[in-house]
Amino acid sequence: MSSALDVFLHERRVGRLERRSQARLEFRYLPEALDEEACPPLSLSLPPRPEPYSDEECEPFFAGLLPEGEFLKAVARAFHVSAENAFGLLAAIGGECAGAVSLAEVDGPPPGRETAPPRWLDRDDLARLLDSLPERPLLVAADEELGEDDGIRLSLAGTVDKLGVLVDGDRIAITRGHPPTNHILKTPIASLPETIANEAFCMTLAAEAGLDAAEVEPWSEPRPFLLVRRYDRGPGAPDGRLHQEDFCQALGFPPALKYEREGGPDVARCAELLWKHSSAPAPDVISFLDALLFNFLIANHDAHSKNYSLLLEPEGVRIAPLYDLLSTAVYQGLSRQLAMRYGGEYRPAYLRGRHLERLADQLQVRKALVRERALRTGAAVRETVGAARGRLPDEFAAAEVIDSIVATIEERDERLRGAVAEM
Repeated sequence: MSSALDVFLHERRVGRLERRSQARLEFRYLPEALDEEACPPLSLSLPPRPEPYSDEECEPFFAGLLPEGEFLKAVARAFHVSAENAFGLLAAIGGECAGAVSLAEVDGPPPGRETAPPRWLDRDDLARLLDSLPERPLLVAADEELGEDDGIRLSLAGTVDKLGVLVDGDRIAITRGHPPTNHILKTPIASLPETIANEAFCMTLAAEAGLDAAEVEPWSEPRPFLLVRRYDRGPGAPDGRLHQEDFCQALGFPPALKYEREGGPDVARCAELLWKHSSAPAPDVISFLDALLFNFLIANHDAHSKNYSLLLEPEGVRIAPLYDLLSTAVYQGLSRQLAMRYGGEYRPAYLRGRHLERLADQLQVRKALVRERALRTGAAVRETVGAARGRLPDEFAAAEVIDSIVATIEERDERLRGAVAEM
């Protein structure tokens, strides 16, 4: 196996990732990529410089390109690579990552230059794909229809079974990168009931309430799954890819430290990131505040620093649309605490006015702004719950989990208004 990989941003070779002794990584920008005006940084945690970045400095970003948890272990098993071997996994599946980043063999062509057309799936093909994803995550195993040595080199961060696909109307295709995937297909979480309805409702509710959230479409046939439109794909770049990274990567934290209680970024660090790097910091901090409030209302206790992202493009850095919105508190056995403390408090039942005042300090905004946005977000969610449910196909709108989410929202909204009254 090679000990070096070329790193591409869009289709431009910008650096080289090397595997040193004891599997330690080293990343170096190429000389032609050192002009930040001509080439945006690979990561805000890795600004262009002539000196190489050490393993401690660069591993958080590159590990953040990979799946996590059991999803990662399944991918590793398929390639007979250790789940701790970030370099080996990137060599296998780094041909198309989130955003505009890709990795390929040294001095080879940019990934995604294949000329094979997309493979459009009929209903039976789609059923087989959905059934096979647990054993063949990201389609990494050999496939006689794709070719024994012609698998999909695709990496998607996260902890659930998912696959990048090309969608055109009601048609779904597998693509090798040209054209790039424009949706993420997510399958149900096996251990939790009705997660497709849950996420579809929460994402739709966010959009109805005026938050910037990725578009979703739940499908029930041939098996339940969710299509999420990729906000990092679009006409804004020559290759159809938009450069992005999550807050964890931008702050230089490895994926294992995505939760604040485990040493990961807190609200203050995330807000500081926006104030320092966003090209429109005040609106982006307000968007982040609205997202925190919305996640409180829907009881999404898994809104950690990898579930917020930035778009990094030549015209500026902006907070990305919301994604992975799921009401977690409606399931028994999942954490009852918030992923990030709100003004020093992890426990939703104990949120008080003083915590919202401290949250304002963490965000570096006026306390009156937190009060105003809390009331506005709560009202918007209350007023659009029915519309959001009505936008779902009947089989998902009738899901029992949505009844539980609506009841939870009512309880959380009352608690949030009580805390505002104490400010």
